[in-house]
Amino acid sequence: MPMDRETQIRLVNLRDETGVLSLYVNADPRQTGSQPPWKKRLEQGLRLLLESVDGRTRSILERRLHELALEIEHLVRPGSPGVGRALFVPLSDGETFSVEMQTPLTDRVALAPRSHIAPMFAAWAEGSPTGIAVVDGHGMRILDSRFGLCEEISGLAFEPRTEEWREFAGPATQKSAWGKREGQSSSSQRDLFDFRLAEHLNRFLAAAHTTLETHVATFGWEMLLVAGEPELVDATSKSLSNSLKNEVVPSQRVLGQATPAQIQQTLKPEMAAARRRRDERLAAEFAEAPPKASFGSTPTVEALQAGRVDRLVLERDSVWSGERIPPGSVLADGVPQSEPEVATALSEAELGEQMIEMGLASDAAVSILCDGVRLPEKAEGVGGFLRW
Repeated sequence: MPMDRETQIRLVNLRDETGVLSLYVNADPRQTGSQPPWKKRLEQGLRLLLESVDGRTRSILERRLHELALEIEHLVRPGSPGVGRALFVPLSDGETFSVEMQTPLTDRVALAPRSHIAPMFAAWAEGSPTGIAVVDGHGMRILDSRFGLCEEISGLAFEPRTEEWREFAGPATQKSAWGKREGQSSSSQRDLFDFRLAEHLNRFLAAAHTTLETHVATFGWEMLLVAGEPELVDATSKSLSNSLKNEVVPSQRVLGQATPAQIQQTLKPEMAAARRRRDERLAAEFAEAPPKASFGSTPTVEALQAGRVDRLVLERDSVWSGERIPPGSVLADGVPQSEPEVATALSEAELGEQMIEMGLASDAAVSILCDGVRLPEKAEGVGGFLRW
């Protein structure tokens, strides 16, 4: 499944009274061993899960695991695509849902009446969909970057009809500021030809704003990064609609005909820095938002239930951190945890998922802040911008 808002909503709404099995693996190619270590962690998590559930659920789970042997093998195979991989299995339904991305995911096994989507939303904070427009004398290349993968999806070729332009051989006549002839300039008519060509290129790139705005809406980009010579970047950016809510990030990287993977790798630090700046501004705006803001989980849940939340904001490590919920943890709904701290962390994660579900159901935006970006202390890691 492609990771977009539609996928978010579909996974959040995945339900099964018998249970939804959520499997996550982090297939880090740097990890070595006779068997992939992520395969060992998944097998251990499944064993612990089978030991934790009652007889009826265990028999259904064992049957489904047997039926899913090939899909699980694909999930853990070193040669399968994606570093972060996930498989969602409603136990009473034959349909399964899989996700693959180049962004790492936390190793985890979960069984509950609903899908477990915390690791997926944590990855969203790092690799959310971003548009890239590379501009140069040939026109514009448009790329989609999400979760470690980058694909060229469109482009606009600049092809001026210069055959209709006259190009003179001699030096151009120079005029004073008052319009009088003052001899000849040292620049050739070729310089004027190039200047005219540059003007047409700038107008061409400025006119591309409708194409970019359409792509932003179609692909759900949270940011649009425009890269190239400064004057071309400026020509492209200045005509974008003021109503475009997504952040436009200029870059002076001249990328020419680099491959999508090279473009993404080159721009990766700038995209990360732009995300952090965006989240820092969001946290600062939240601190100034009262009374149109909810602080803490209880007021935020109440506001979500009333459909008042316009944007749900979560500190990443308040609910989503792998340090708070150990890698390989088994999240079996209703199964008591042996360690109180882990049990508390799991309870917080479940509450966070419920808030995300309510937010998406009421068409609220969901923002999980970058590591280290904090809300005011009284928010205790979660809050909401309110509609009224």
